[in-house]
Amino acid sequence: MGLFLSRGSAQAQEPLTGSLGAHDPSSMIQAGDRYYVFTTGRGIPIKVSTNRLHWSSAGTVFPVDRAPAWTTNAVPQFDGTFWAPDVVYVEGRYLLYYSVSSWGSQVSAIGLATSPTIEPVQGVSPWTDQGPVIQSRVGDPYNCIDPSVFRDWDGRLWLVFGSYWQGIYIVELDPQTGMRLQPSAPPVRLAWNDQIEAAHLTRRGPYYYLFVNWGTCCAGIDSTYQIRVGRALSPTGPFRDRNGVDLVQRGGEVFLESSGRFVGPGHAALFHDGSLSWVTFHYYDGLDRGIPKLGMARVEWTSDGWPVAGLDWNAFYSLETDARDHGRLYDGALHNGARLEAVPDRGQAARLNGTGEYVSLPTPLANARTVAFWARWDGGPNWQRFLDFGDGTSRYFFLTPRADNGRLRCALTTSGPAGELRLDAPMAFPTGSWAHVAVTFESRRAVLYFNGIPVAIRSNVALLPWQIQARSNYLGLSQWPDPSYRGWIDSLRVHGRALTATEVQRLAWVHPALAHWYDFAVDTRDRIGTAHPRALIGVTQSSDGLVFHGTSEASVEFPGGLISVSHPVTVECFVRFGTNLPGARLFEFGDVQRGSPVRWVQFVPRTASGTARFAFSYSGAGAQLDVGPAMDGQEMHLVCVLDSTAGRVTVYTNGVQALVYEGVVPSLLGVGTERAYLGRSLLGDSPPLRAVVRDFRVYGGRLTPEEVRANAWAGPGQAALAVKLAMDRRDATLRLRWPAYALGFQLESTDALGGAGLWMRQPYGPVLRDDFWELTLPLPTGPQFHRLRR
Repeated sequence: MGLFLSRGSAQAQEPLTGSLGAHDPSSMIQAGDRYYVFTTGRGIPIKVSTNRLHWSSAGTVFPVDRAPAWTTNAVPQFDGTFWAPDVVYVEGRYLLYYSVSSWGSQVSAIGLATSPTIEPVQGVSPWTDQGPVIQSRVGDPYNCIDPSVFRDWDGRLWLVFGSYWQGIYIVELDPQTGMRLQPSAPPVRLAWNDQIEAAHLTRRGPYYYLFVNWGTCCAGIDSTYQIRVGRALSPTGPFRDRNGVDLVQRGGEVFLESSGRFVGPGHAALFHDGSLSWVTFHYYDGLDRGIPKLGMARVEWTSDGWPVAGLDWNAFYSLETDARDHGRLYDGALHNGARLEAVPDRGQAARLNGTGEYVSLPTPLANARTVAFWARWDGGPNWQRFLDFGDGTSRYFFLTPRADNGRLRCALTTSGPAGELRLDAPMAFPTGSWAHVAVTFESRRAVLYFNGIPVAIRSNVALLPWQIQARSNYLGLSQWPDPSYRGWIDSLRVHGRALTATEVQRLAWVHPALAHWYDFAVDTRDRIGTAHPRALIGVTQSSDGLVFHGTSEASVEFPGGLISVSHPVTVECFVRFGTNLPGARLFEFGDVQRGSPVRWVQFVPRTASGTARFAFSYSGAGAQLDVGPAMDGQEMHLVCVLDSTAGRVTVYTNGVQALVYEGVVPSLLGVGTERAYLGRSLLGDSPPLRAVVRDFRVYGGRLTPEEVRANAWAGPGQAALAVKLAMDRRDATLRLRWPAYALGFQLESTDALGGAGLWMRQPYGPVLRDDFWELTLPLPTGPQFHRLRR
């Protein structure tokens, strides 16, 4: 799970604030209740935080205009900018190691500064420089930059370093002095690649883990940095990857690589906080001109002891109002007359007429592992594009409904058509019918899905979308002078990780506008997006759902901005209420300013007047809408639809319309993006909630009354759809039809209803034709009943 702590939208894994230098290791150390990061720069800047969220300057180690005298003597080209500092606390003092070098040179040194404390004392820096620890000259096998200091459980102290040349090396240090324990002993080589640097050593259980960077840094969004890892039973190696390849022989398991806005992640440093592990790293922000920034992600460990730190982000384009991302980070735009039009039973979708209309998307969106969408193709020439992410005719990643071999194709290349990695389905995309397409890229495998089913698989894949380094991302347009796309595109979802086959099927089966889905009887994560809860306080997760016991401060905190979008939004919940005090909150979203809630939306199961109430107040408008009697002791399916385009709010209880409000409903962009809670108010001053919340969902669009009833009948945990089964007689046959978007349904039949009826699945498969699944059966001789079931 990626955790990037700042204010922001629901799916915005934002970086820790502050720009960093290009070679920054982003290592973090805790002293008391404060966290410190030392960064690349003149004087070695120090940043401090009490919450790892907001960072401020804490001065510098050295005066910014006066480096230690030995540095320019050792490295004549040194310009005063120190690289890649790393720090450790040993026996009552801090040891800070730093790089002295110049760009592309092997004439380098690693220096040491020590201090009994971190921050300045009465404005005076407490740091004392101890001079060089190790130096390199032209012709040495190593380059002395990028120090990583590691203290083992037995108290032994180690320094890992190196960049390019013959790779990464390690020497042992004297914990008393911080200098080399055996100055005459040659460093031990740990890892090598043509482009390698930025090492970090840590330990977990019996294994030592060595993290290194491959690729190039310091080029903004053109950086190709990626973090790899190996492990050993000794700090001096040999370190091997998951396949047993020695890191000296170019082994290395991928740990982090470019993903979404996080371009060229580098210089990993693990930080342990109790039982939790975190990794800090620097990256180049693809949404902010490639400015280097600090990121932090939670590290999980596999059952066989390997670290995993995915940047778990996603973008979702419901295409209900425009081409904005539901998380408001990766917003797109409509061009050349591209428009959104109503689709029967499906809300709105992007309509492209094949005459140059297209949708543009931000460039870092191509740094993804999963792309999924719905489409309805009107047919026409080959080589039209559902999407084409790339940089000209040599570097691209595209999906076409029909290539020149008559098949649906996904292709990826960094060397033009001759170097394409291709995934060809066994058929073309159908014309005139809605269908779902997805492609996923695992570490070494790519899978193309059609209607939730794998139709093409490639193994031993060595190319991923981020390596395309896309600069132009289109829906409906090609990098080549190919025909423009003619048809519809809807519900585009892009994920930073490769979804599993089950997750892809879920995307294909759910309502196309579903943005976030929490099935609390299973776990607490977002099953559709990445707005995983930030905190769960005083609640219990069980097979019944999330239990709010009525204790003080019991709540779930979501990332802010769950509903802060301009198109209609639907909030849906399956809940069993206990007996609540007036003012207890089921949910509340909004901001707090100067101690008061602002720009909020809330639901209260009991008011002081004995009603249940849905209320909102933002952008100069508001309403308090009593839904009915208080909901104490009730099992409830609750649906609230805020439709700013129609000026309407509709509330349903147990599938039945309970309230319609028509008036001013301003754009949902006016709802606060700072806080989002279940079980408490924005200020935390509401009575505690007594309830069991089984299922909580947010849609980037409006649910129709039929869809609300379908969900109510299906119950929690189910991806229900409102599907109509049509039937007509043709001579001696019976034709049954249902919508093309209703995936996974099987036709069942019986000759009697009630207790004596036995439903049997039809052995025949339906055919997709003219936007319907169609199945023709012999005309029965007696009564027969039919139904659809997943």
